[in-house]
Parts: sequence; C-alpha cells; structure tokens
Amino acid sequence: MHENSHQSLLVESSLSGAAWQQLASVYPLAETERRAEGLAVAADMPLALAYYLAAHGMERYEIEHFISPRLRDSLPDPHIMQDAERAITLICNAIEAKQPIGIFGDYDVDGACSAALFRAVLAPLGCPVYCHIPDRFSEGYGPNITALEGLKAQGAELILTVDCGITAHQPLEAAAEAGMNIIVVDHHKAGPSLPQAQAVVNPNRLDDDSGLGHLCAAGVCFVVLAGVIRQCRARALTLPNGNMPDLLSVLDLVALATICDIVPLKGINRTFVKQGLKVLAQRQNTGLRALMDIARLDRRPTPHTLGFLLGPRLNAGGRLGQSDLGLQLLSSADDDLANAIAQQLDELNMQRRITEKEVQQQAEEMALAKLAKNPGLTVLVLASEGWHEGVIGIVAGRIKDRFNRPSIVISLDEAGTGKGSGRSVKGFSLGDAIMAARQQDILVSGGGHDMAAGLGLEAHKLPELEAFMLARANSIFAEPPRKTFLAAHNVSVAGLDFAFSEWLEKIGPFGSGFAEPRFYITHCRLTRHHWMGAEKQHLSVSLDDGTAPALRAVAFNLAGTDLGKAIQDNPDPGPVMVLGTLRADTYRGGKNVQFMIEDIALNP
Repeated sequence: MHENSHQSLLVESSLSGAAWQQLASVYPLAETERRAEGLAVAADMPLALAYYLAAHGMERYEIEHFISPRLRDSLPDPHIMQDAERAITLICNAIEAKQPIGIFGDYDVDGACSAALFRAVLAPLGCPVYCHIPDRFSEGYGPNITALEGLKAQGAELILTVDCGITAHQPLEAAAEAGMNIIVVDHHKAGPSLPQAQAVVNPNRLDDDSGLGHLCAAGVCFVVLAGVIRQCRARALTLPNGNMPDLLSVLDLVALATICDIVPLKGINRTFVKQGLKVLAQRQNTGLRALMDIARLDRRPTPHTLGFLLGPRLNAGGRLGQSDLGLQLLSSADDDLANAIAQQLDELNMQRRITEKEVQQQAEEMALAKLAKNPGLTVLVLASEGWHEGVIGIVAGRIKDRFNRPSIVISLDEAGTGKGSGRSVKGFSLGDAIMAARQQDILVSGGGHDMAAGLGLEAHKLPELEAFMLARANSIFAEPPRKTFLAAHNVSVAGLDFAFSEWLEKIGPFGSGFAEPRFYITHCRLTRHHWMGAEKQHLSVSLDDGTAPALRAVAFNLAGTDLGKAIQDNPDPGPVMVLGTLRADTYRGGKNVQFMIEDIALNP
C-alpha cells in the first residue's frame, strides 16, 4: 500500500474543540470513492469499510491475502538483515555443540516475549538457556557487565541481548574484553557507531536496508529463529523425534509483543498479530492461559486483549520491582506455578494502577500550571521527586493524550539524578530527539522509537533538556498540535449492523499505523441520556438519524471534559454529527452492536 497524501477538513471545531479530517488517502477524493465502490462490489463489503481500505491504497487483488494473511507468504528472508546470517550461524554452532546460551532481556513485554521465544525454541533442541531480566531500579535499562558475567558464570558460551543492547557500548566493550561472545538482537534506533559484539542484528541500524524497521524486538527474534530453524534443518540438528520446534506455536508471544510495543501493523506485523491471535485462542501457552483466566477473559482474544488485559499485567512485575515474573510466566509449563505467578502479577497490576493514578494527578496539575503560564508550549517536560519510576511511561502517555503534545515525565531522586519516559505525537520523533540530546551531553543515557523513548539525566540538566526539546519541537510545530480526529467515512444508523461489525473484524487487526477506523453519523439526535459508572463519568445515549431504530451508544470518561460539559449544559443540541467506532455486543449469544462515541459536532 502507498503513502497517504490527500486529505480534507470535515469539522473545524467540534464540541470538544477538536478538528475532524477525512482520513488521508493515496488518491484524490473522487478516485478513492471510485476505487471504494469497486472494492465494495468485488468483496461484497460495506462501502464505508471499502473506502477505508481504498484510502490506504488497497487493490482488489490484495483483499484475499489481506483478510487471511499467511506466514509463509509474509515472512522475509532473515539474511536480508545486517549480521543476521552470522548471528544465525553462531547460534546453530552453539546448538550443535550443546553449549549453554545466555539471554539478557528487557523488563517490558517485548523483552520478556523475546527471551521466552529463544527459550521455547532453543531448549527443546538440547541447548540450555539461562535468562536474566534486569531490575528496573537497581540495574536500570540495558545490559550491565555484572549481569553478563553472571550469565557467563552459569556456563553461557554465547550471550544474546534481546530488546536492548544497541546503545550499550561500555558494558559490551567490557564483555568483549572479558572474552564473552555477544550477539545483540534489538530494534531500537541505533547511533552512528555500533556496540562491540560478534553480531548486531537490528533493522534500525543506519546501514540496514532490510525494510524491517517496523518490527518489535520479538518480531526480529522470530525472524532470526526462522533462520535458525532453516539452518538446523540443513545441518540435521533436530528434536529427538526428528522434527523441528514448531515456530507457529509461539506466534502468540510475537503478537503480544507487537501490540504492546505499539509498532506499525503493516506487512509481517499484521500477519504476526492475525495469526498470533488464533494461536492465543487455542490457549496452548500455560502462562498466558493462566493470565487470561485471572483477567476473566471468556471470549475470543482481540488486540484489545493483548494491549489492555495481558500486557499491563505482564508489565506490572517490571514496573514494581519483580522484573523476571513476566518471563517466568511465559516460560512456565506448570499449571500451579503459572496460576500463582498470574495471581501475583494481577495483584501487582492493581498496585500499579493506584500508584499511576497518584502520579498522573500530580503530573496533570503541573502541566495545567505550566500551560496557564505559557499556553503555546509545544512540549511538556514534567519532573518531580518521589514519582514512581515504574509508572512514568504510562503517565507520559496519559499526559500526551490529554494535552496532545509530546510529553516527558521524569522521576528525580535524592542523589540528583532522574529517569524519564516520554510519549510523542505524529510529526515529532521522540527517539531522534532523545538521541540528539544525548549526543549533546544533555542526557546521561537515552533512546527509543519515534513515539516513545526513555532517558537518564542529572537533575541540574533539566532546564537545558526542556529548552532543547522546546527548540526542537518549535522547529516542527508553528503552534501546539491541535487534537484532530481522522474519520474514514459517513455512515447511517441503518448501516451499522452486526454484519458491519463482522467485516470490521475481518479487515483487522487494528493498531499503530493502521488505526481502527472512525465513522461519523450526520443529522443525528441524542436521546435517552443516562450518566453511569461509580462516579457518573460515562454517558449512555441513543443515536437516532431516522434511518432505523435508535442505536445504543456510550461515551466513556466523558464527565469533566469539554465535550462532557457541553452535553451536560445542553443534552439535546439538535441534529449533530457523532464520531466514533463500532463494537459488536455478543452478550449472552446476542448479535447486537454499540457505537463508541469519541466526539460530537454541531451539524453545519
């Protein structure tokens, strides 16, 4: 599919103050409509969904593969990544010699899944696998020489750093001097110089032209392991029964990491998630089965399951000081142990939510005070002593969502150092900005992606960091980025039926780079208002445009927002435009739908 280019304004200012734009299309509007009509007829699908696909450049001949992508058609040749062939050979040499392999992983979901992937594939081949997940607070992010020496002391002849290592120059140089053989498998942005290692596999190396920079670390690990399986087969290195480990059976781990690391759902990533959800539904992984039970998941898993039910629980251990619990769970084959760990992670996640709420409230108050003094701030840099390091990334995301500008949240300690995490908006590469600040010695450490990054700094450098970030953002944004909703197409209440929701599921999964499509209903009346929830924060309402019986709708966490205040002041503003997404409601076997309201605007 092609790059987007054509876009038009639908609503200049909604009741929430946001703008609505037509989803950008690779074709002019008339051409997109024409192509959408052709897709709708060819696939017998709703026009609004056909328009969404046409705007992304979908051709008729691509529909079948897009709806049912197969791994064998999507999986790239591992050797197209720099150093991958060497890394694969070194791993296969270790397998052939039955040498122990050490894995140093990150403490988030992507890191845990990456380490679990290698353990799941290599251990059955007779290769002992020792893993280390660092403690966020005592060790920090990335490889450290003490932990690497610990893996070597256990007997590891070859050590892989997964989801980390690309910026760990000093620890890996020390490891090389100590005679360790290191392979870096990472996906974070690389600088001009690479760390010292036997192989550095990272599609985001500056000299890598594989086109796989959109993979999460687990995705990179999976591609490497596909190469390992292929070479093992060529060398006749098999399981005792003559078979090879089943890579398809671990796609649930890759799907989980892909969604939780918020990488673009395009190409092979889409296949990973689509097929990985099918594997997850089979509940083969003992740990994930226990986690789904503790989360009370009693329906077919979706990307929401991965990102909002499983991911936060797996992350909770790393956030609150028990970083290896996620890997333990994902690698467990014992039901009792898995259930105990899942219970522990669930309790930690509840603690995390309480801590997160406290920090978020303080950070929001600080942001409001800053914006009251200077409404034109294009970046928010918020710092305070006592903020829990384990939740600052989540809070940064909440601040970014509320104020719609790049946001960095920093926890300062009594020793005068700080650890920060940031989240960005479209158009501002936070990872590049953090790398640039590090190169100018503003930061002690840092790195990340376009939309998310982490950093370490000395507290006295905080004003310098804020000035640097503001200057960089001001060069991109003439004014603070305005909240903008992208709408795929207009729909009627009559058209939003259960068949429409089934088609939505077919063209999913949705996520970063392929967002769930929003639709808008025009000339719609709001009826049957009902504020619900413990704090009456959610609005239940019916939507009536005269084309069919009124459609049930809900707007979550509306109370206190600009939109919520507008509706409370005027519950029946007359005919309006309503923007949102559609959800299937299969409670007790029913085939109903519900509209999820994101914004409302007066009809022009």
